[in-house]
Order: sequence, then structure tokens, then C-alpha cells
Amino acid sequence: MSDLVLIYSLFPSAGDAHDCCRMLLNEKLIACANRLSPAISYHSWEGEIDTSEEHPVLFKTSAACADAAMARIGELHRHEVPAIISWPAEKANPLFAAWIREQTKS
Repeated sequence: MSDLVLIYSLFPSAGDAHDCCRMLLNEKLIACANRLSPAISYHSWEGEIDTSEEHPVLFKTSAACADAAMARIGELHRHEVPAIISWPAEKANPLFAAWIREQTKS
């Protein structure tokens, strides 16, 4: 098992997703991020069914930075209850894993 973590979150706009990616990169909390195609999300909020376009992002970081990265995403997020989910990467290309660790060193 590698010591890398993937973090997934959705943002209400492309601009919010972009800004969060840049901020976490500048703060060295992540090594890289992938902004994915807009998604249509369906959920219940305050007793109503809501449908909205959201912008998913997959962040890649080291296990040492994962908690801080998740906390920072939450601080930067406009949603009252943002979806921020992480899981360990079971396997990774050793060169890529080393690069992620190097990029997230403080």
C-alpha cells in the first residue's frame, strides 16, 4: 500500500474549483488535481430535492498532508456541508508516488 491519498470534492462553479486547486497547490497541500467534467448532482437539502451542476475535482496528496488538505478544502468551500471524501491509494507508480511526496513537503 502506498502512502498517497486521493481526495474527491464537488464545487458549485468552475471558478470555485479552479481557485481551490490553485490555493492548495500554492500551499503545497496537494501535488496535483484533476478538474473533471461538470456533473449533475441530485440530493435532498432542507426537505427539498435539488438538482444542480457541480464541478468535481480529484486531488492527489501524501498521507501526511491529507487531513490538512481536506480541512482547507472545507474552509474554501461555499457549501454549508461540502462533500469532501478521501481514500488511500492502494498502489501507485513508484516514480509518481515519490513526486507527490516531494511536491507536498513543507
